[in-house]
Amino acid sequence: MGIVQKESIKLTVVFYLGSALGYLNRVLLLTNFLTATQVGLVGILINVSVLYAQFATMGIPSISNRFFPFFHNKEKKHNGFFFWGNVFVFGGFLITTLLFLIFKPVIISQYIDNSPLVVDYYYYLIPLAFASVYFQFFESYLRSLLKTVVPTFLNEVFSKILITASITLYALKLIDFHQLVILYVGCNFLITFVLLVYIIYLKQFFIFPEKSKLYKRLLKPILLYGTFTILSVLGSQIIMNIDGLMIASKLSLAQAGIYTTIFLIATGMALPYRSIQKITYPLVGRFWKNRDMKAVSDLYDKTTLVMMIIGGGLILLLFGNIDSIFRFIPKEYSVARYSFYLLCIAKYVDMITGLNGIITITSKKYKYDLYFLLTLVILTIVLNLILIPMYGMNGAALAAMASLVFYNSLRLAFVWYNFKMQPFTLNCLWILLITIGTFGVVHFIPFIYNKYVSICINSAVIGVLYMGCILFFRFSPEINNMVYKVTGWKYLHTDKSMFE
Repeated sequence: MGIVQKESIKLTVVFYLGSALGYLNRVLLLTNFLTATQVGLVGILINVSVLYAQFATMGIPSISNRFFPFFHNKEKKHNGFFFWGNVFVFGGFLITTLLFLIFKPVIISQYIDNSPLVVDYYYYLIPLAFASVYFQFFESYLRSLLKTVVPTFLNEVFSKILITASITLYALKLIDFHQLVILYVGCNFLITFVLLVYIIYLKQFFIFPEKSKLYKRLLKPILLYGTFTILSVLGSQIIMNIDGLMIASKLSLAQAGIYTTIFLIATGMALPYRSIQKITYPLVGRFWKNRDMKAVSDLYDKTTLVMMIIGGGLILLLFGNIDSIFRFIPKEYSVARYSFYLLCIAKYVDMITGLNGIITITSKKYKYDLYFLLTLVILTIVLNLILIPMYGMNGAALAAMASLVFYNSLRLAFVWYNFKMQPFTLNCLWILLITIGTFGVVHFIPFIYNKYVSICINSAVIGVLYMGCILFFRFSPEINNMVYKVTGWKYLHTDKSMFE
């Protein structure tokens, strides 16, 4: 857990700095300087380019996480892994672009009536997706080398600083909206180029093929794994982005703009989990290679407990300050209040189910994760088709929550049945009860008109009650020892929970 804790702390700091900039850009600047329709277009460009890129990468990021340990040998230039990964990624981009052009009439027909602005910027998706494809490829390669902080900083912080500068130019009327979109595409190209320079700086840029017997032995499992992971990762991104796309198609681009903004705020909850995922993914792959089931199980238990503590604190902060949060953005966004509740619950469930997905997809039973994901995709689309016409954007949020709860329940049961691992303990139940109890107390705090004062008071109450109980009862040695290093309070230092 040492390397996970050390690296995840660094990444969490980067993620939250990036989240603050993302909040500034998407929630404060865009909503106050752009119309909801223009905000919706930005959201759609991001959503579609992500789906585009996920298909075009041909599963290489996941293949890198799973198989790079077998090729890892700097003296042998990692047996040409970077070269062949680049071949597959570039080929995947060409194939995806061809399909994107062929099916243009079909895609446009879905948006021409309710969101015509999407049609005007259709071709901008190609260069945007190209930048995203290669950033993902470079990032996954570096992640396999356990170099995660720089690519995360570029993606989460540096890119958003560039976007802040672009929005500022627009707010000062130095550029128009069309030029703002062009600048956004350019920012994505720049961070991809910088990441390439970083790889060269690390002397890990091996562009030429290398002969290796490993390809003959591993080619079949790599191709099979890659095929499944293409569908798996694409399915995951469909789940993340389909609701915004369907709202734009069925309702309007303005409604999609409101929903994607609220979705972004709720997504902030998952940042600690994302940082832990980036570290644990290659580690779990190595544990499977060494057949170290105990290490997998220990990692599963500890990360789940930590995520439950952090997730509980974050959902309390968001729910406890929801009135103040909505006072930072235009009033038209307040229609998404209930969507916000539902999306936060969905993210919380996703966090507390732990590493079940990573454990499954890095094991020999990785195929089953695809089956679960396909079920999730179908369920999400069907529920959106039913619920969006009935309840608008709230229907999309309800579909997202119901689908994720069902999906994670399936994966949790699968890992439990096949690998005899389940991460929940009595401590998890206590943490859940403390979370609910703290929310009950915060709910009765009187309304304060000044949003800054309100946030300070509510957050202070949450911090004292929730974190006070977590630290006092020492539910997680990792959390206690982390705070001990900062405060030096000897009571916090522990090797086990009081309830063990």
